[in-house]
Amino acid sequence: MRQPGLEWTVLRPGGFTSNAFAWTETVRARRTVAAPFGDVGLPTIDPVDIAEVAAAALRDARHAGHSYELTGPALTTPRQRAHTIGDLLGEPVRFVEQSRDEARAEMSRFMPAAVVEGTLAILGEPTPAEQRVSRDVEQILGCAPRTFAD
Repeated sequence: MRQPGLEWTVLRPGGFTSNAFAWTETVRARRTVAAPFGDVGLPTIDPVDIAEVAAAALRDARHAGHSYELTGPALTTPRQRAHTIGDLLGEPVRFVEQSRDEARAEMSRFMPAAVVEGTLAILGEPTPAEQRVSRDVEQILGCAPRTFAD
């Protein structure tokens, strides 16, 4: 709840590029990435960009009273992210598309059921707002947000 006399700034990041670290073991062991909805794009953001925006908001009172949508510079799909990882490694990384049920079973190992269902909804049927690329990072930092490859 916002209280009179208190300054506030709201940062609303979408999906994080760092979630790809969940693929580390399968990429190392089998050069494989498994994820659902391989061709659904989202504008994931690098946590470093989030931190830099937060620091800018804390240092500059002009951000008080504003809400910012924080996204990366473009929509990327899980299939594209797997390909990018392969390019960076210098060898192919195979993408395996999980079914919704396979993804649910995997996510249920570390997420509550309601969070799993919400995550699957965003990953599989994102709203136009969830797929919108925001220019807030660039406007605040004066440079484009990092790409997945970065």
